[in-house]
Amino acid sequence: MTTWVQIGKGITYGIVVIASSILSISIVIATLLAFTSLKELEMATWLNGAMFVVVLAGAIVGGAVSKKKGLLVGAAIGLLMVGLSLYLTAQGTLWTSSLIQGSLTFFIAIVGGVAGVNLFGETREDT
Repeated sequence: MTTWVQIGKGITYGIVVIASSILSISIVIATLLAFTSLKELEMATWLNGAMFVVVLAGAIVGGAVSKKKGLLVGAAIGLLMVGLSLYLTAQGTLWTSSLIQGSLTFFIAIVGGVAGVNLFGETREDT
């Protein structure tokens, strides 16, 4: 398999893991909000933390599947997530908090991609 096919496969697997995790977390949070006395504002901190964990997990899976170029895989996943986040939450202006959150998301995705390759990638004996 060529390197670009492996990178594309890693990015695809990473995005699928992120999407399925977000769906699962959304179902749990909607259930909590419906059946408890929690307010939406109380869940904001939990949602931000969950987003960072989900992006990290997706980037690790993406790096592990690609087995090469973890920096590139993590950066692609990070850019996709930041772009999607800005697109879905754009209100005409960029706030400092959204820029900080986007930067952290991008950095966490890069770290996850590199960690995925280093933890589960090829060893010297494999090549």
